[in-house]
Amino acid sequence: MIATIAALLIWGAPAQATAQMPRNVKGTVVDVSGAVLPGVTVEATGTDGTSLATTVSNAVGEFTLEGLPAGPVALLFHLDGFADARATVSDRDQRLVQRLELSSFAETVTVRGAPPPPPPPPPRVLAPVPDHDPASVCGPAKAESIVPAYGTILSARKKETQGLYAAGDEIFVDPGMVNLLSVGQNYVVRRRYSTPLTDSRNPATMGEHTAGLLQIVDVDGASATAVVVYACDEMMRSDYLAPFHPEPVRTPDPAGPPAFDKAAKLLFGAPGKMLGSTNRLLVISQGARDGVQTGQRMTIFRRSRFSPTPVILGDAVVVAVRRESATIRVERATDVIFLGDGGDWVAPQRPAQASR
Repeated sequence: MIATIAALLIWGAPAQATAQMPRNVKGTVVDVSGAVLPGVTVEATGTDGTSLATTVSNAVGEFTLEGLPAGPVALLFHLDGFADARATVSDRDQRLVQRLELSSFAETVTVRGAPPPPPPPPPRVLAPVPDHDPASVCGPAKAESIVPAYGTILSARKKETQGLYAAGDEIFVDPGMVNLLSVGQNYVVRRRYSTPLTDSRNPATMGEHTAGLLQIVDVDGASATAVVVYACDEMMRSDYLAPFHPEPVRTPDPAGPPAFDKAAKLLFGAPGKMLGSTNRLLVISQGARDGVQTGQRMTIFRRSRFSPTPVILGDAVVVAVRRESATIRVERATDVIFLGDGGDWVAPQRPAQASR
């Protein structure tokens, strides 16, 4: 009996020692294409999650974990940009090849901001505006009467500091002491300015500049609201309202020889414009009382001190007429056109006169 126990002890001791001997795990880490991956962190953990050993794969993707205990061991492989991988080893001195796949990225972006402002109210509905030639509205003219009392511009309805208006903008109007405004009426917006022209009858001839066309959309006692139909240029506070007389677009009269004996003086142009040129609007010294009519063709010329023959400078067409003056549009110019005292002249062309 004693001998038998002794024999068991002798043969059992090597088996117990073998079960407790440490072991090594070696391997290589590659990607899905088979290329080696250096810098991969490899961690070995026991069945209870305890970390047993950690290493990093070398330049050729190889790693070695030494001194691992017997039994199952879990391996965790980690490299930035790749999905983590896991493997389990249970045999002594195993060598394995572990593949890592690229990780899929997901990103969530949350944007927070103020809610959008409410949409602007729709523009006021305008009553139909008669067809007309805008040049007859926007051009300069000679002031011939007192300033009309239909009202003056106060400010924009939404922005008090706004000074430049476009079609559809709403503005406040002061109707003055006598309210002559009513909804649906159209008015031109004007201001007066001094011209360099002087003579014995008019020591300081005033020009009248039109900035655009308005339509009244609301009248409420001491105030009114108007919508800009169109703007010739900047409308200013204190610009006044004047009646709108639509002048239809006319086909210019046939051309013909000028009647120099019926010539009119070129007075002035728009504010700050001292000279004339092609497409510029200019004011002349004759109007309706002299038989001038819209669509009439004019010859622009210069009188010479050395020759009785005038120097022809270009052609123009009448676009607007008042009682004592008219506005012309220069159609062609071969030289600079001088205005005012000592300036150039215009002569009506005979076919236009004869047809009338």
